[in-house]
Amino acid sequence: MNHEPRELRTFILHLLPSTRAVRLTEMTIEPTYVLLQLTTTAPTVCCPRCAAPSASVHSRYQRHLMDLPWGTRPVRLRLTVRTFICRNPRCRRRIFTERLPELVAAYARKTHRLVTALQAIGVALGGQAGARLTSRLGFPASRDTL
Repeated sequence: MNHEPRELRTFILHLLPSTRAVRLTEMTIEPTYVLLQLTTTAPTVCCPRCAAPSASVHSRYQRHLMDLPWGTRPVRLRLTVRTFICRNPRCRRRIFTERLPELVAAYARKTHRLVTALQAIGVALGGQAGARLTSRLGFPASRDTL
């Protein structure tokens, strides 16, 4: 990522879902898709149960997400997220994963932007016709998904 001109880097950052909580660390352009490696950047995260802030990282893992395509190429996001230790001794949740509600729902595999586009196509066209359109647009979805 450091080899691209500044204008290209700025352009790529504008194509990403808008959030300050992640940083683009690597981009790979494959023949059939674009892969973006993202990592979270917040120094502290609040426990979803008790809202106590924590900076104690327990571990890291990767989430694999789909986003809106760039042109005709599907975009895959490899998001490195952290698990934290809750420092509130009265909280029953000892370990929690940081969440990025502006980017993706908990446990989801599609970004909010992609889900919104799929919902709009599903409402407008429905099952089979919507599935054909999403396939042509570069983010295929089954008629049951729509």
